[in-house]
Amino acid sequence: MRPDQISVLFDLDGTLIDSSQDLTRAANEMLSVLGHSSVTLLDVEGWIGHGLPQLIHRCLTKTFDGAAPDEEFTRAITLFREAYLATDFTKTRLLSGAEALLSALRSDGFGVGLVTNKDTIPTHAVLKQLELSSFFDVVVCGDTFSVKKPDPKPLLHAAGCLDSKGSWMVGDSETDARSSHAAGIQFIAVEGGYGHSGRLEDLPGPPALVVETLDSLLQAGGNPVEMLSNPRALS
Repeated sequence: MRPDQISVLFDLDGTLIDSSQDLTRAANEMLSVLGHSSVTLLDVEGWIGHGLPQLIHRCLTKTFDGAAPDEEFTRAITLFREAYLATDFTKTRLLSGAEALLSALRSDGFGVGLVTNKDTIPTHAVLKQLELSSFFDVVVCGDTFSVKKPDPKPLLHAAGCLDSKGSWMVGDSETDARSSHAAGIQFIAVEGGYGHSGRLEDLPGPPALVVETLDSLLQAGGNPVEMLSNPRALS
């Protein structure tokens, strides 16, 4: 297939950017107001990837599957949103290879989409701050629909908007892997992120390709454009 018939969809946090420092700062400001103990950077890195509500519950309960009382959760999510936007994302950074890969895909005519579980307002603020907005033809956020990844709907919507005949999804988490599998989209796993537990290769529908970083994807096979031009090449 020609590049203009292919869409490449990306996760955001842990795949293209490292947002963990700003998320941790916002979480601890929220927790301080509510009288809770703080969380560490490693805590937050392990909890990212399932959307803001899940992150808030985990910060409040200090457990992966915990659920905070409704009243406290409602106040907490408001406090967090305010604190997170107030960070101005000054500690959020592009991961190695992200800009170069996005630029290469755009230059070669691929459709490029972003599918994230992050809410719309901070997503677009981060994209603006890091000067990434122009790389994406479509952006689907965690609050775009009533469901988010690992439901396949966000990926299918993004691929449909790009009117592609074949698609890839690039992500760092089990959530991305399960969403891709459910959508029938080839998945490239980036091990350098912070959103997955266990071995991505062991999930139902293992990744077509596992790379350590986006730099590795740029170097895979010597020509990522040729590789990505065939979404079934690695199946």
